[in-house]
Amino acid sequence: MKRFNYTGRKKILREDISIRLRGDFHEKPVVDVSVDLADYHLSPESTVFLEGQSKTRFSREELGKVSPSVRKNSITLEEFDDAEGLSFRIKVVDESVGLLEAIAENVRPHDKDDKPDQNHKSILPVASADLSGYGVLWRVNYDDQNATLQVEQELGSKDQVVRSLLFRGFILPAAMRQILAKIVSSEWDPELSDPDELSTRWLLFARQLGAGVPDEDADDHEGWLDDAVRLISSRISVRNQIIGEFDSGVWK
Repeated sequence: MKRFNYTGRKKILREDISIRLRGDFHEKPVVDVSVDLADYHLSPESTVFLEGQSKTRFSREELGKVSPSVRKNSITLEEFDDAEGLSFRIKVVDESVGLLEAIAENVRPHDKDDKPDQNHKSILPVASADLSGYGVLWRVNYDDQNATLQVEQELGSKDQVVRSLLFRGFILPAAMRQILAKIVSSEWDPELSDPDELSTRWLLFARQLGAGVPDEDADDHEGWLDDAVRLISSRISVRNQIIGEFDSGVWK
């Protein structure tokens, strides 16, 4: 049964949206979009928009007025070279008063065989970036409903960096702890009811590892964070390898 927040803008459920790529993810994206709005009780005079975003690029396409089923096919997203890292919003806007009536965020495209975008398998995408202005070698960048681990581009190619012991043993656990600490120190849904939310995705990840869900009434979550990072480090499983490298003198 669908639940809506009638005190403000409504949330369009992911199950009511289909965004399908016609080609491959490495090609300029062309999408077919379908949005089921039959149960949302929106004004028929409002307009439905598709917004795409990848890194610093952005697109907006009008899909038409509100109806029980809003569809538009063969939309070429000229602003993007490919579909890597591409996510979407669906917005329903009453343009006469500038009111956002309903929204869906962080919607991922599917390929022509209705399989999810394989570029989003990782809960923590990694990207090379110029971090000289921050004076650090890595940082977590938050953008909408995503967290991306940025690593200094002068360290080498991203693929090389993520395979290194330095990254897996030191950077990755610290970055994940930072994200989890940020989540539990702010408001989050203890029912974990919305898998599109950044906090829910990460807390589900921690629960799947065996850390459980933190106590929302606790004064601090240091113990839970310690357990979660211990389990993350165990899953990465490079501790003995790093110790062996130190013993051999490689790190001197």
